[in-house]
Amino acid sequence: MPRCPVCQTKYVADKTENCLMCGWNLQPLSLVIGLIPEVSLKERARLEWAQKIWVTVKPDREQIQQFQSQLQEADQTIAQLHSELEQANQQSQKLLTTLQQRESDLAGLLSQSDQLNHELSDLQGQLKQTNQVQVQFPIPEIIKAESQAQTLLEPEQSQITTALPIKEQTLIFQVVTVDTQGQLANCYGSEAQYFQEELENVALDMIILPKGVFWMGSQEAEQGRENHEEPQHQVTIEPFCMGRFTITQAQWRAIANLPTIHRSLNPDPAHTKGENQPVEQVSWHDAIEFCARLTKLTKRDYRLPSEAEWEYACRARTTTPFHFGETITPELANYDGNYIYNLEPVGEYRQRTAPVGSFQVANAFGLCDMHGNVWEWCADTWHDNYQEAPCDGSVWEQAELQEHRLLRGGSWYCLPSLCRAAQRHWDKADHAGSGIGFRVVCSNARQGAGKNNK
Repeated sequence: MPRCPVCQTKYVADKTENCLMCGWNLQPLSLVIGLIPEVSLKERARLEWAQKIWVTVKPDREQIQQFQSQLQEADQTIAQLHSELEQANQQSQKLLTTLQQRESDLAGLLSQSDQLNHELSDLQGQLKQTNQVQVQFPIPEIIKAESQAQTLLEPEQSQITTALPIKEQTLIFQVVTVDTQGQLANCYGSEAQYFQEELENVALDMIILPKGVFWMGSQEAEQGRENHEEPQHQVTIEPFCMGRFTITQAQWRAIANLPTIHRSLNPDPAHTKGENQPVEQVSWHDAIEFCARLTKLTKRDYRLPSEAEWEYACRARTTTPFHFGETITPELANYDGNYIYNLEPVGEYRQRTAPVGSFQVANAFGLCDMHGNVWEWCADTWHDNYQEAPCDGSVWEQAELQEHRLLRGGSWYCLPSLCRAAQRHWDKADHAGSGIGFRVVCSNARQGAGKNNK
């Protein structure tokens, strides 16, 4: 007979829908659904989570059963004593002494029964607490309080001219880190330099990132690590500018309405509508066309980031799985909060994209939404690992895989492990999904322009 994959209880195949011991659904996934990689990954993660919970709950369950057995025995004893008491009442006065002794015994057993009931109630409460952990997370209140002091020091705006100078501004923002349980470990204010592109009355904030050196890929002990994230290697990144957020639907529409360069663009492709929602349902080729039109408009070399530039920007000098620290929570990013990465509690699953910047926190570079919400196209083609990868941050091309392009960051429907800074994914360059967007970078924003250039 087959056994339940959670508690190993035997059951009759095709006749048992749920495990009688732990309640696990024993019905197999359909062949078509089971072949979907993300569904299969979610099911495997759900099974591992259930097995861990069962290991924790099983001893308590066995102890509860033991107490219940003792309670049943006590109830049987009480019933027996009541029967004897009735018989004693029918006997003569000479049995009074015996009756009193039995009543004393009965009182002792009732006391034991009450104690057992109390212990059983405590165990049931512990079991309920194990199954439904609720941890209050104070980060939103802290961020809300500190955000009241947030200020953008914005000099006078100027219209785009043929010279296209930039005017650097100072952005003040909040940086948050959490511990393995998702609890606030640190929250502090920081600042970065940025400039704005004006796209038909729609601003595009570009953060100026410094030169730096970092370790690309995941460490051997990192939870959720996959083979294509190795070997970890050191990469040097030159200064460049990156969008503070992924491209929004308002920004997309402003550029999509410009004259075609290589291919036409749908001005309203997104599934979840909203001016400040990230644009999705855009292919890699669509993103390249967007960059070409933006370059022509601004006279700056806009493009998709290389994979190395993206990870450098996401990490912002951190070495943890997320720039938030050792884990991630639904209060900090948009992903499938039904699943956990470390020791944090289960949280909200929004089942759609969120407006950019919804969480009011950034990494140490000032970039927002680097984990979750939408996958982000990178310029590189897919490689199975980092063997012979460039160490200068340049785009890594592979001629035979021109239609397999890199995605980074995870999406609103992803497990938390798929939103790690080192996680790599790919899709066909002509595919456009409801969880795929992008952000832009440029390398020459400061050429010919000084700080606060007017």
